[in-house]
Amino acid sequence: MVEDGPVIREPVQFQVPGARLSADRWEGTGTPVVLLHAGVADRRSWYATADQLMGVGTMVAYDRRGFGDSPPSQVPFEHLDDLITVLDQLGEGPAWLVGSSNGGKVALDAALAHTDRGAGLVLLAPAISVAPAP
Repeated sequence: MVEDGPVIREPVQFQVPGARLSADRWEGTGTPVVLLHAGVADRRSWYATADQLMGVGTMVAYDRRGFGDSPPSQVPFEHLDDLITVLDQLGEGPAWLVGSSNGGKVALDAALAHTDRGAGLVLLAPAISVAPAP
């Protein structure tokens, strides 16, 4: 465990088909929260947020494939499928999905495709899968 100010952060990994995703977990009570980073960042971008949300629920921030400590994929994959696998491994029921930019796109796609998996969405300037070309 790593102490980040008042919050204790535990490094964890999630096994997804064809890869292993590096992550951090903050224990809490209540509805879990999954923090999805922007396309120009990695899970570390959520550390200050985790301090502010301390205790609201178990929080997880993971590096999507090719970001931070998660290596690029050697097999075809979808970020949405990875998120659903992470939610399955959390096994704590529906989770709040908090996504920034491209992470918001993944969260929004999950909410639309798997309506039972999200307790709610917080989107920060999300990309949108079905947006028309500029």
